[in-house]
Amino acid sequence: MSETADRDGDQAWFEAIEKTFIRLRGAPLLLSPADWQVARRWRRQGIPLELIEEALKQVFLQRAERGARGKVNSLRYCAPAVEAAWGEMKELLAGASHHDSGEPPDLTSRLRSLATALPDTVPDCDRVRREILSLSGTPEAIEKKLGEIESNLLQRSAAELPPSARAALEAEVDAALRRLSGRLSAEERERTREMLLRRALRRRLELPELSLFANPTP
Repeated sequence: MSETADRDGDQAWFEAIEKTFIRLRGAPLLLSPADWQVARRWRRQGIPLELIEEALKQVFLQRAERGARGKVNSLRYCAPAVEAAWGEMKELLAGASHHDSGEPPDLTSRLRSLATALPDTVPDCDRVRREILSLSGTPEAIEKKLGEIESNLLQRSAAELPPSARAALEAEVDAALRRLSGRLSAEERERTREMLLRRALRRRLELPELSLFANPTP
């Protein structure tokens, strides 16, 4: 690959992070030189773009749930979350690399923990457990598939909620959004509402977060 192609790839990678950060923030922001140094460090470390974007999303979602005031004004604020997630992924990669030597792969045990934590009350529980246990490939590919399984599971679970339970769930989410009144655009408010609704539904139904990087508990 030529030096020009390398630079173009780096620029596209940096711009993707900047675009995700600004979208989640809900307002334009020029990243500081220190922020760009953080992004360059992530690039040198080989942190996957998908992992960075997921970690950024979780930072902003947790702030929304807490009703945190003000906006995040620096990419550096998110660095601990990104680098913690990368540390966990590296451990998984290291465990998977020892599979041929007879050591138990961390990915297999992790998937087993997620499948075991799935409560019997979820729709088609046994089938979903088998699907989780059958996953294979790189951590990135497995994480993507787990996200798809979780989305389908939450959609089915929400559809089966009694109307009163659904109303209580939406009231809980609306109360959290009221704490953010005036600080979200209409688009950002709808996106935040959807994320909060998913998390509230998962807690109410005692569903674990289907992720290689989360505790296998609701």
